[in-house]
Amino acid sequence: MSKRLTLAEQVAADARDKTLAQLVRQASDWDKKVVAQAVLIWLRDHDTVSANDLRDHLPDVAGGVLPGVLRGMSHNYLIHSGIYVPSTSPSTKGHRIAVYRRRTAADQAEAA
Repeated sequence: MSKRLTLAEQVAADARDKTLAQLVRQASDWDKKVVAQAVLIWLRDHDTVSANDLRDHLPDVAGGVLPGVLRGMSHNYLIHSGIYVPSTSPSTKGHRIAVYRRRTAADQAEAA
């Protein structure tokens, strides 16, 4: 169960989502595919995935692609676990980031 966002939080989340979507649209197909492949490989051996897990294992990809691909994959393959962790990227100053897990058949049945 997720907490209800305030209006200001919802506006900020909507702006974030639009910015990430724009960055992902502008990124090369190679950037998007290498990040998506890294997510799938990571989940073979781990139950959850976040940008922290993958950042050091990826080649240089366009800014915003890593969180954008994770968020994009949450529409069909991943589901937010309800957990947030502080980012390990120095540029984010510890801003919280989402942790995702693989979507299961039970998740899909619950959504239907």
